[in-house]
Amino acid sequence: MAEIPPSILRFLALRAGGATHTSGLLACMAGVLSICAWLLGGPVMMISAFFAITLLLLLGPMVSSDMIMKLLRATELPRQNYPALFEMAALLSERAGLDYTPRLYVLPGKGVNAITTGKDENTIIALSRDAIDGLSPRQLRAVLAHEIAHAWHNDTRILMMTDILYRATWTMAVFGMFMFFFDSHNPPVWLVIALGAAPSISFILQRAVIRDREFAADHGASDLLGGPEDVIDALTHIEQINRRTLRLIPYRSTEPPALLDTHPTIKARLEALHALPPVFTGDFFRQTKR
Repeated sequence: MAEIPPSILRFLALRAGGATHTSGLLACMAGVLSICAWLLGGPVMMISAFFAITLLLLLGPMVSSDMIMKLLRATELPRQNYPALFEMAALLSERAGLDYTPRLYVLPGKGVNAITTGKDENTIIALSRDAIDGLSPRQLRAVLAHEIAHAWHNDTRILMMTDILYRATWTMAVFGMFMFFFDSHNPPVWLVIALGAAPSISFILQRAVIRDREFAADHGASDLLGGPEDVIDALTHIEQINRRTLRLIPYRSTEPPALLDTHPTIKARLEALHALPPVFTGDFFRQTKR
């Protein structure tokens, strides 16, 4: 990765930049879809594709957060057994300006892991058992702050947008390839290459969006906690736990940067956190959501 210019590394969220650029990455994904549609059917196909995408984004319901928990075999965390954890979540949600407190679930499996899904009062934060039992209260609070930053920024909706754009690009490219191979068309080689590469490019951009949201959530957690120290401590400890408990499984976040990773490397995240102001500024939660 040393030969890749730093600007490209930052754009692809392999390294943190000065600010999030999710909107730019989404625009690139939309551009890839536009090119596919234009190549297959000109402006009419392009307009039709974006009309369909807009309808899906506006009217398409998100998968229920409860359904996702069932698929992950996660169970609701009993409040009476973990009152401090629920109090942490309530205080952090209030500090972030949320008018709800996410429900807490526990994930099966080894390793420290946490996910956020749903929106508004249906938001769920699921923590792995190793996170609940293996982290100190301050480290666990940092993990919760990171997930609440995801909820504040409505990242579930953003990731749904990337999924729709990627799947639409893949569907259109595959349709075009089948049309060329099984019809009487004899397309130029460059057109076949362009349609064949479009889904891969869209997928790489989708993964970059996810990594960008992780950098943003780290920033948000730092602001919620009054500085990056607890987030740095939590990430360092999480890497140690996962190296130990997942030693038989390739743990992606400990490897060199990869275009297909969903998370930046721990090293890149720590560098970004060390670059943040050491005291609370609140900048993240004064930003306009985008």
